[in-house]
Amino acid sequence: MPKSTILLSSARSGTNFFLAVYKKCFPDDFVVKEIFRRGGDNLDALAEQLGVSREQVIDLQISDPLTLWKRIKQSCESGKSAAVAKIFYYHDAENTALREHFRDNDRVVHLIRRNAFDVFLSERMARKTGQWQEFKRTPAHEVESIELDPEELAAFRQRQTDFVSRAREFFCTADYTEIFYEDIAGSPGECATTLERIYGSLKSPAPKQVGLIRQKKKSNRELVANYDAVKHLDGAIF
Repeated sequence: MPKSTILLSSARSGTNFFLAVYKKCFPDDFVVKEIFRRGGDNLDALAEQLGVSREQVIDLQISDPLTLWKRIKQSCESGKSAAVAKIFYYHDAENTALREHFRDNDRVVHLIRRNAFDVFLSERMARKTGQWQEFKRTPAHEVESIELDPEELAAFRQRQTDFVSRAREFFCTADYTEIFYEDIAGSPGECATTLERIYGSLKSPAPKQVGLIRQKKKSNRELVANYDAVKHLDGAIF
């Protein structure tokens, strides 16, 4: 029976791109996004998959996310498929039972962006423009330069370091794979190669494109108005 996957990461680290390529390569699997946060994603898809109301899905998300995940997997197993969902470090972080279930029963793919500066800048730019994803069918927003607070950026880098370290320690006994955004972001083909390494043969050929496209088209120096004040924080930490 195919093993279901939890994609562990943080926002602005390529999770939507990963899932979009995964869905192309494994079209029969049930792929959802941030289902473990309050007001989570894919409510209608979850309701249809589980044969319950949208309100019942929301109740499970809030009161018993572990049961929600188990029911998703059971519904997939009846069709001999797998479920894939993502969770960020800070989603339901205190639910030890849920995390322990992932560790003991599921495949855990840990997607890390090596340069936390890029994560921080991406989040700030998305807030400024209101555009969190870019699709081929929608016009891109013009991105003006932005000023970053050095202390906030340094604290964010430390939090990212701590999140990654704790995840590595907690999931060290799991069916655990660590991948890096920078190694998959170049093209859907690069991402599909990584999927093949993790899962074995793909169910469908690697896609040449997916709807999502990279938003960032300028260098950090071009995007950050006070780059000289924060450039010492721009670099890989993983």
